[in-house]
Amino acid sequence: RDLEPGRYTVKFDLQGFQSVETPDVIVLLGQTAQISPTLSVAGQTAEVVVVAQRSVIDVQTTTRQRNIPAEEFESIPKGRSFQSLVAALPSVNQGELEGGVQVGGASAGENNFTVDGVPVNSQINGQQRQDAVFEYLQEVQVKTSGLEAEFGGAIGGTISAVTRSGGNRFTGSLFEHYSGSALQANNGVAKRLVIDPATQNSVSVIQDNNQKSNRNEVGFSLGGPVVKDRVFFFASASPRFDKLDRTYTLPDSSSYTLHRDRTTTSLFGKVTWVPTNRLRANVSSLYTPDKATGTIAGYNGGTINSTTNTAANLDAQKGRGYEIPRWNMAYNADYTLGATALLTVRGGYMKDNYFDTGVNKSQTFDYVTSAVGLAGVPAQYQQPAGYANLPRVQINDHDITTRNFIDASLSTVFNAAGSHC
Repeated sequence: RDLEPGRYTVKFDLQGFQSVETPDVIVLLGQTAQISPTLSVAGQTAEVVVVAQRSVIDVQTTTRQRNIPAEEFESIPKGRSFQSLVAALPSVNQGELEGGVQVGGASAGENNFTVDGVPVNSQINGQQRQDAVFEYLQEVQVKTSGLEAEFGGAIGGTISAVTRSGGNRFTGSLFEHYSGSALQANNGVAKRLVIDPATQNSVSVIQDNNQKSNRNEVGFSLGGPVVKDRVFFFASASPRFDKLDRTYTLPDSSSYTLHRDRTTTSLFGKVTWVPTNRLRANVSSLYTPDKATGTIAGYNGGTINSTTNTAANLDAQKGRGYEIPRWNMAYNADYTLGATALLTVRGGYMKDNYFDTGVNKSQTFDYVTSAVGLAGVPAQYQQPAGYANLPRVQINDHDITTRNFIDASLSTVFNAAGSHC
């Protein structure tokens, strides 16, 4: 039968021989666990200890990969979503200039991200479109080269997240994650090289002052039996609240504070059904909407924390935001046909849609060069370079990504000049 990733105890029974148990056998995604027990003839008194060791080199595949189980990633520094583990591996770079994660020199858009086998990539630029937090993950697998044919289209790497399943014992957790300006060693605002917006004849480097920010994430996870040995569930919820304030000095020397509120929610549910020892089925769903109200404008004035924009311009940023409803569903069923054959049916669906909200669609105009001090220009139109009456933005009415797939496969093991699968 098919097994979920995790630790298992394997027991060997054969008539006429003593039983042997091998504890702590680790089953990982896409890897074969090999155990070589020694059975003693029944009636003899002996203590049998079997130690299962994983080979350093897997001679059955050309793929370079790293499997990171929950017991390992729970104890190492990381971000909140599964892709944050990738940067710690060899041949992987990550940064803003790279556009995300680069594996083996490939661009960030050439990777493949999956959650329970469902691709969560953008079809336009290849970037990851959906996060999955660690509270409901069982394992993360990273393949960096030698990918199998089933991962066609991923020239870079394949990063796969496997979610947890419930069992016969109730388990759960309560958690909170906080970060904010109070815990930062620096102010989080980069230095900027500024050409004086009024005269445009001098240059200076400005370090703006610290700004207030708070990020708070609370949640829970819970798993257990619905019907012992037959039906199990696992669920998790973790909303995250981001609040950011930015204070500006306006051209008239008055002060203006702009707020941004962002809520990102992660809701996960999974049901496992095991009607017989031969059949195991899973259905899971992940809902991760993202909503923001208020858009923070950058500093562009010639002094610390200053802007060339007026209060009216910044007022238009208060209601401007976005929404991203994201959802995926995965399902699979594994049926054991015999000792050497397994029939698998799996499929999934993913959809997300980015669209802007609260955009002021009135006529806009901005200044490429300074009009300060120009003869014949009315005072109300003498504005510095970079001034705009309203923020000029490109409006995204919708940006929809959908993925849908179904797959059926038959796996069998046979011997013909060696063992093959």
